[in-house]
Amino acid sequence: MLQLVAALEAMNEVAEPTADLTKVEGRWRVVYSTVQIMGSKRTKLGLREFVKLGEMYQVIDTSNAEANNEVNFGVAGFGLDGALTIRAGYAVQGPRRVAVQFQGSTLRPEALQAIFEANYDLLLGIFNPDGWLDITFLDDDFRVGRDDKGHVFVLQRA
Repeated sequence: MLQLVAALEAMNEVAEPTADLTKVEGRWRVVYSTVQIMGSKRTKLGLREFVKLGEMYQVIDTSNAEANNEVNFGVAGFGLDGALTIRAGYAVQGPRRVAVQFQGSTLRPEALQAIFEANYDLLLGIFNPDGWLDITFLDDDFRVGRDDKGHVFVLQRA
């Protein structure tokens, strides 16, 4: 998959995506990521059989220089659907790079907060937005990014 991502990045026609961030504005669905959600951290949280992950989205609001990352999930045995939303601000650092800073998070429904409270910092650590992100491919339908932690993200406009 990473070879396909690199081939797509090589075809990028937008040399300076941060010059006009309105092109990244809106709602994007994460279609591929190298972030390890299903790995050891999920096991440490005791989530392997308890939580079924759903769609992940990112909403870019250029008027407020904010990105909201939403991870939807279902909780087995409770019949609950929920979402973890992580808010981050961003600032342009270069022609392809934005600095990203954590602003806060919410967990829906609120009743789940107590269940995850003991491990909430670990849960947020999986999706830690602090650092930087390079936009390495951008067109009307897809966006590819690489962050300072070595993660790759492929998003499709929703």
